[in-house]
Amino acid sequence: MAEKEATVYIVDVGASMGEKHNGRHDSNLDFAMTYVWDKITSTVALDRKTALLGVIGLRTDETANELESEESFENISVLQEISNVLLPELQLLRDRIVLSNVNSGDAISAIVIAIQMITKQCKKLKYKRKIILVTDGRGALDADPDSITEITKKITQDDMELVILGVDFDDPDFGFKEEDKDPQKAKNEETFKALTDSCDGIMGTMQAAVEELGMPRLKSTRPVPSYKGLLTLGDPATYDSAACIDVERYPRTMIRRPMSASQFVQRLEPADGSSIQSSATVFNDGDIEMPDANISDLSNVRSSRPYYVPDQTAPGGKKEVSRDDLAKGYEYGRTAVHISETDENVTKLETQAALELIGFIPWANVGEQSHLCNGRVG
Repeated sequence: MAEKEATVYIVDVGASMGEKHNGRHDSNLDFAMTYVWDKITSTVALDRKTALLGVIGLRTDETANELESEESFENISVLQEISNVLLPELQLLRDRIVLSNVNSGDAISAIVIAIQMITKQCKKLKYKRKIILVTDGRGALDADPDSITEITKKITQDDMELVILGVDFDDPDFGFKEEDKDPQKAKNEETFKALTDSCDGIMGTMQAAVEELGMPRLKSTRPVPSYKGLLTLGDPATYDSAACIDVERYPRTMIRRPMSASQFVQRLEPADGSSIQSSATVFNDGDIEMPDANISDLSNVRSSRPYYVPDQTAPGGKKEVSRDDLAKGYEYGRTAVHISETDENVTKLETQAALELIGFIPWANVGEQSHLCNGRVG
């Protein structure tokens, strides 16, 4: 089973993120979102229900979070609660992450909200917890030492990973240093550095993070045995000299198939413009039932299969029957011969998984293509 993950991205959308520096044609926000979108879409592409993510907007025009009544949590908005993000939520995020008109908003408070979201979602369960903050470091910080200590204690206690990536942050390991740095930004970088060092986190420059996107990434997987049992040489039931060894067989390579597309249906609005629930059933040789989805113009679809039998008294000459009323049988000419569960058990061939050495052949007779076979016999 894949490891459970909960990641919260804190995206700085302050007015200063609209500026362009160091010869870049993109704004600081667009440059930072190159990294964020790559990571989010990679999570969506995993198509795993255990890979959850949330998004917080920092220095937003509005305030929308559970601690919004407190002064230090203003201009921070939860854009996406921690959940399994699919295409509809991804489209909504693209519309919500936009440049704001303000520069106020505390990044430290945004980290507190991220911690609260992860704690609420994960509770005491085993999750890989991660917070990623992307910012240009130009906003004012509430760097109260006692608050920093409590944040560090909570991150360490809950085994969270804190990653802070700054646009044009100084990074000696990467070999980047911004000239004529704004004093406020330099002070904020020192605060961020102290915070990440105290909780074993990571701080770096966005330039390094974006460059690393071009490097191939290995996908770590848990090995699944294709066979687990006995390897036998000879027949143990007949010969005492037969050898039996407990073995496990694992595939060396596996085919990586592209992610399959999900099915969605465009939601329809009534002629009067009033909103409707996106719940409907479409008949086309089989029902397609749409669950409620009020968050997007697209809705997921769910398939079901009805069963009919000829019935002249029913409308259309067909009568729908329940799956529980179905029975197994074999087609014989133009008739069906019923077979009971007892009779079916008699016809089943009793088999068991085995890995048996039944003989040897000269090495010269083994073709190179035999080693590339993914079959059960090799």
